[in-house]
Amino acid sequence: MMKKLNLLIYLLLGFGVIACNDMPDEHNKQGTGFKIPPVRTGTYYETELSGDNAVVIADTIIYSVVTKNSNPDDDWRTYCLRKLDQQALVNIIFNAIYQGKLIPYDYSTEEPMSIEEVKAFEKENDRKKIAKIQFVEEWYFDEKNLQMGKRVNAIMLAYELRNSKGEVSGYKAGVKVYLNNKEVE
Repeated sequence: MMKKLNLLIYLLLGFGVIACNDMPDEHNKQGTGFKIPPVRTGTYYETELSGDNAVVIADTIIYSVVTKNSNPDDDWRTYCLRKLDQQALVNIIFNAIYQGKLIPYDYSTEEPMSIEEVKAFEKENDRKKIAKIQFVEEWYFDEKNLQMGKRVNAIMLAYELRNSKGEVSGYKAGVKVYLNNKEVE
């Protein structure tokens, strides 16, 4: 009797999987039985990705990257940063601020900063001490062609803090700018 009951359960489960896989595409895009939520339409930010071929993986993702190797014995970090021209990025951001092309924000208050405030901040914080960058981005993925696209919406520059022994003890938030005319919540 138990063998017949197990066989019946397996058959029912098998029919359920077959029925799920035979669902129309609009209800079962990947053969999983789960609906895929609608995604944004249009071309995504100067890439080949669009709402027809890409899914929004993250409409807002925030992460920081240490961009300066403070430990000369850390060969891995040296290797990872070998092609980064951080000073060029930093100079471009500050030049755009001073030319009025980007609005600087105080990271802690999210209030716009004046040019005078930025100059005063720079007098106290040397650009060469910038060692970390925080990014606020959108991510898109084209599953069919296995391509990923990203759009950076904000950048915050952070300065290295050192303790009395000269070791990195943390980072100080600096100026934040929004790109693409997009403020992120």
